[in-house]
Amino acid sequence: MRPLLLTVAYLCLWTTPLQLAAIGWGLFLVATTDWSMISLTNQVFLSAHLPWLYEFAKTVWYFVLPEAVADWIMNLPFILHVSIKAVASTLLGFWLLPIAKRMT
Repeated sequence: MRPLLLTVAYLCLWTTPLQLAAIGWGLFLVATTDWSMISLTNQVFLSAHLPWLYEFAKTVWYFVLPEAVADWIMNLPFILHVSIKAVASTLLGFWLLPIAKRMT
């Protein structure tokens, strides 16, 4: 159990810089294009800038989640979604790390 918790904790913490980079990329697009913080959704961002990831995420989300939930995720504002995900992931990593390290 300890190796799994350590892996999840470190994965959560190691992805934080990637999420911060994605937030910066989204803010750059908002500042330099006609998109606003609200109109730049996950679907718009991923389909325009990361089409391979968009196709993968869309396939997985629509397979695993109900269609209404997948549509809701795809239509969330990108910067808000990634910001919340970055904070939650970082907090989860910092919470799991001491728990995993105390395990024997």
